Amino acid sequence: MTRNIECHRYLPLMFLAMLALAILACSAPGDADIQSGLATASLDDHSGHNHAPGEHGKVVNATADVQDWCAEHRVPESECTQCNPQLIVQFKASGDWCDGHSVPESHCRLCNPGIVFEQESTLHQAELDFSDDEIEISLFFRPNSGICATDGALIQFASAETAERSGITVTRTIASERKAIIEAPAEIVFDETREIVVTSSVSALVARWLIAAGDEVSAGDPMAMLQSPEMAHLEASLLSAQADYRVSEQEFARHESMREKELISAADFERQLALTEQTRADFNSAQGLLLSAGMSRIDVDELLSSKNISSQFTLRAPSDGLVVERIAQLGQLLDAGSAFAMIADPSSMWIEAKLTEQQLSHVTVGQSLTFASDGRGLDRVGGQIIWVSRFLDPHSRTGTVRAEVIDSQHGLQASGFGRVSIGIPDGSDVVLVPKGAVQWEGCCNVVFVKESIDRYRPRKIRFGAGAGPYYQVTSGLKPGEDVVVGGSFLLKTELKKTSLGTGCCGLEPTS
Repeated sequence: MTRNIECHRYLPLMFLAMLALAILACSAPGDADIQSGLATASLDDHSGHNHAPGEHGKVVNATADVQDWCAEHRVPESECTQCNPQLIVQFKASGDWCDGHSVPESHCRLCNPGIVFEQESTLHQAELDFSDDEIEISLFFRPNSGICATDGALIQFASAETAERSGITVTRTIASERKAIIEAPAEIVFDETREIVVTSSVSALVARWLIAAGDEVSAGDPMAMLQSPEMAHLEASLLSAQADYRVSEQEFARHESMREKELISAADFERQLALTEQTRADFNSAQGLLLSAGMSRIDVDELLSSKNISSQFTLRAPSDGLVVERIAQLGQLLDAGSAFAMIADPSSMWIEAKLTEQQLSHVTVGQSLTFASDGRGLDRVGGQIIWVSRFLDPHSRTGTVRAEVIDSQHGLQASGFGRVSIGIPDGSDVVLVPKGAVQWEGCCNVVFVKESIDRYRPRKIRFGAGAGPYYQVTSGLKPGEDVVVGGSFLLKTELKKTSLGTGCCGLEPTS
């Protein structure tokens, strides 16, 4: 039993050794790689276009050096006629040319869909090995596959009129500086410089609320009816000061007339002038005390004209804004200076993000950021950093970065949570492409580049994090190229029409 177990352990190794010997035995000297064939004479018997589509073998012999690989066109770099047009003459001379698709017959995947180069197999196996060793998680940016049928495709509409009716719109790509993205959790808060605490300078209780939290108020709008024993005393003091001031003014007028007739001395006139100024100051002081208690100028003027003293008065809004909170309860007696309510400006909001110590070192005042709310999908709001914390929280070891929301029509809610993205330039160049132009076609991220009004070429791209409404493309696009934004999904369906049925476009290889 032990001997049988030992034999079974070595069976896989024996099978692999036999398989390797079989492959070596099947390899013939005439099956040299395409590169050496171009340097001497013609290619093997399967070269040319003298056979039916699909008669090529599953693997085309080529150098297994993965460095000799054109990922864009999926052929060995040393044989790529699109990157090296001078090779076309050699392929045609050897009879290895597909006139229908303007590529070497040994490279034509439409005529010979079974073509697989050794570099392809090696790269594919490397991807599998990497996937076994490490699981890469990406929520938004899926990596392009090294083996993809998108390379060399071209979408040709039946006519220019058909292309126009499809509603396709294009935009031009923009050159920009690449930015590394810092992401951090953040919260929306009201602008503290525009928050107002509504108070009274006298002790009072709320007899009746006239507003509710969430109401918008204007300066002078009534907010609550308050009662205060001190208010009656202040109102009486105002009326008394008013009476003293009026008497003093009349007395000053008589002294002024007598002074002109030289009936009184200058000293008597000056004493009366000082007394008049004193009564005027007392009168203004009494008005100020009532205004600080919560009465408006209209309320004070009405009191001066009606002379009706009451312990009840109206608490009015000191400015325009949104009532964030009603702090005082009905019937609750609050001390002087206590908060009755809170008013904030909803058009001015702050974004407060929590960054690590390392992230803080890359952030400065004046930088831009974008905020994505947890409850608003992919919608983003722009902001500008106005303050960077100089200290860290002792518990979380994070510092606060505060930014002002740029758009006053943001529609954000205070205390809303989300994430901020801060772009840090790193000096390299990228191409900005609208996010709506990028499509995932099953194995690659692609955009569709306009070549003419009825011709669009899918282009594999690699990109990093977004910068506002754009992605930062690191390879696959050049600045100034026209890419499809509106209608890009339609072109993707045409690219994948083999599984969806034939559409109005034609799919052709690179010419």
